[in-house]
Amino acid sequence: MAQSGKKEVSLRDAAACLFDYGVDRGDLGLILEGLPDDDTINRVAAEYELRILRIVSVGWSISYFMAAGDSRQALAEGYWQSVAAFSGQVSEMSSTTSGTEVDYFSVIRERADGYLSALNHYQDAGDPAIVIGPTLAKMCGDEENPYLIISAKKLFHITLSGVKNYLESIELP
Repeated sequence: MAQSGKKEVSLRDAAACLFDYGVDRGDLGLILEGLPDDDTINRVAAEYELRILRIVSVGWSISYFMAAGDSRQALAEGYWQSVAAFSGQVSEMSSTTSGTEVDYFSVIRERADGYLSALNHYQDAGDPAIVIGPTLAKMCGDEENPYLIISAKKLFHITLSGVKNYLESIELP
């Protein structure tokens, strides 16, 4: 029997690994360090929106890079269930701290819808990052800020590449 060189991974473990990647702050910190240290960028908004972009991009990548079928559907569902559970924890903590009701999963869905709407509007863009960058910058309050645009494009490409490489390295049941 020929070995594929791929590691056999359960759907549960693959979803958990992708979730961990989606909420990882490692390369996000590097991207944030590249932003100028001045008043032109709201760094809190930039970090918040980049974290959401990372989560959305991982979910989108699962569907984009995997062939249609049961494994893709199950992996996507497992990933989004983990995101929903994480969002519930963030919502609870934020609601307790701020005293107002926060639904973080709804925010993630709204952002995903906003990105998809922008991508559908500019279908001829070729590289989706060309649309993602200005869309994130707009969500941060400055649609034309080149640092925000480049940061979003970079994070989007890094995330897609990371998910693609991971999916190509594993064998799912």
